[in-house]
Amino acid sequence: MVQRLTRVLSIPALYRSLQYAIAGPSAYEGLVHDYIRPEPGHRILDIGCGPADILHYMPAVDYVGFDENPRYIAFAQSKLGDRGTFYCNRVNATSLQTLGREGSFDLVLAIAILHHLDDEEATQLFQLAHQALKPGGRFVSIDACYTKRQSPIARFIISIDRGRYVRQDQEYVKLASRIFSSIMVDIRHDRLRIPYTHIILECIK
Repeated sequence: MVQRLTRVLSIPALYRSLQYAIAGPSAYEGLVHDYIRPEPGHRILDIGCGPADILHYMPAVDYVGFDENPRYIAFAQSKLGDRGTFYCNRVNATSLQTLGREGSFDLVLAIAILHHLDDEEATQLFQLAHQALKPGGRFVSIDACYTKRQSPIARFIISIDRGRYVRQDQEYVKLASRIFSSIMVDIRHDRLRIPYTHIILECIK
């Protein structure tokens, strides 16, 4: 079932339809307004950008998106190619050096990415974000999580998520603290139209 869902969600139109159905049009807008807080001209690196729908809710920024799904990248380029630069690849330190962007970003985003990564891969992502950010820059992530006093329905829905590494909230924080010393955490149960729990991390370099 999970493999079949993964194949279906690799199609941008179906992925976007599901996102709209369970999150509504305000989910990205709220995330941008409350947590990402981009300013015009900000340099933004989006790791695992998908079809880059979040860019619709941002001002004029210098946006660079990486995703391994060629369908997502083709869709983003066709719809938002005039507003961002998109790469069909997994971003790494070599990518940043090749682009001449190491240590230059105001914001690094990882939207629903960490719960697809094991601890070693997640640590590498935090390290990459730290390398990409300029001093004072921020890394922002949002992921499904388990936490105390969580709705049993939310816990069940999260348990069938495509991501194999959904963690307890403090486990995400522990991973982030390997790289970042300034970490703000928010646990939200109200971002979707269905019972669900998110952890939002804001890490400052």
